[in-house]
Amino acid sequence: MNRVATILIVFAMTVTAVSVAVVLAVQFAFPPGQAIASGASVLFALALLHVQIERRRDRRWMEARVSEIAAVAGDVNTEVGRVAAKLAKVDATLPAHVREETEPLVAEVEVLGHLMKQIADTLADFEIRVDEQMGEIAAKGDTPRLSGPPQAPSVQTRLEPREERSAERQGEPIGDSPFSVHPPVRPEPIRAAEPARIPTAFEREVEAAIRAERIEIHLQPIVTLPQRKVRYYEVLTRLRAADERLIAAAEFLPAAEARRLIARLDTYQVIRSFQILKRLTARNREIGLTVNISPLSLVDTGFYREFSAFLNQNRSMADLVQFEFTQAAVREMGPLEAESLAALADIGYRFSVDTVTDLRMDFRGLVDQGFRTVKISVDRLLGRAPMITGDIHPADLSGHLQRQGIALVVDRIETEAQVVDLLDYDVRLAQGFLFSAPRQVRPEILGAAPAADAAKSKAAGR
Repeated sequence: MNRVATILIVFAMTVTAVSVAVVLAVQFAFPPGQAIASGASVLFALALLHVQIERRRDRRWMEARVSEIAAVAGDVNTEVGRVAAKLAKVDATLPAHVREETEPLVAEVEVLGHLMKQIADTLADFEIRVDEQMGEIAAKGDTPRLSGPPQAPSVQTRLEPREERSAERQGEPIGDSPFSVHPPVRPEPIRAAEPARIPTAFEREVEAAIRAERIEIHLQPIVTLPQRKVRYYEVLTRLRAADERLIAAAEFLPAAEARRLIARLDTYQVIRSFQILKRLTARNREIGLTVNISPLSLVDTGFYREFSAFLNQNRSMADLVQFEFTQAAVREMGPLEAESLAALADIGYRFSVDTVTDLRMDFRGLVDQGFRTVKISVDRLLGRAPMITGDIHPADLSGHLQRQGIALVVDRIETEAQVVDLLDYDVRLAQGFLFSAPRQVRPEILGAAPAADAAKSKAAGR
């Protein structure tokens, strides 16, 4: 339609121009050339007028469209503002609502944890009394004879399940008890009952060292590759025996767990670690620490309450501290341990997985829990020691972990040849005797913070 209208307008303008030229030539006796020039001028003027009219009409149409778009954009901005206001209101009220909903549950969990601790302490005292009594009996050489199974004795010895079942089949005693009991229906030959388990000499040695605080703090650096610049220090504990012999953590930890001294050991280690970190950050703010703690401490109500309060007081250094757990310990963690880790992650602290032997892990889930580093020995990564790889090739592990937000640390490096072999694995953090053996922190450094000592004494006295 617009095309036809344009053709008609052009035709009309041409007719008008020709008419003007004819009238000028016939009526006004203009020369033909002058008449034709006048007609052409009229045609040009009409064409120019038409173009201006069309441009003005197009401009008005465009302005109308822009006004409509601006109105729609204004409506959209209004709606976005309303949605943003609603989201801000939800963000402001949601934490309070969540706290209100979870506070009763947290209180119940804390009460349960306190009750469990009381039960554990009671059982520990009970077992210690049993051990002492059995030790006295064993020392005197008195082996009590029972003519039958005891009925509800107040003190009885725990036997292994296989020994207990065998004793029941043979009608033999299943515990050392000085109390009189009823004879069995069918008397059997009597054997001396096995004495209760008493602490070994090594366990007593470990207990004495921990209670006397003969605990040494050693540091081993974790360096960047290929620059070999120190990025972290791992905190390692050693016990100094009475004969000045050093006891490594792998040796004394089982004994400390058996004597229920892990929380006391972790208390000493954590406070000393922060004391060291303050000295380190005074010279270099980029160096951090990895501190090994036991998962048992996370479910110890008394320890964890003071532990979390201490970490909250030192949250300014949270980005420089990682608490380290073995892969086996991480896999055995239950809801209580996970809740404790979540609370520490909320403060700003991060975690590390050590002694990894199986790559079939949910690394994204670890990141969500706050884990930021994974440690694997160099022999396992290079295929010289057994490791379950799953779908991840060891050569691709570093890049895969980096995409997940986790740094790979290869430890137990002892030779330059191992470093050369790691070049194709894109390893950026390494640890081992090649770079430095664990070195003891000087006692004068550990003794330089009275405030830390006071806090430690308070925590250790529970």
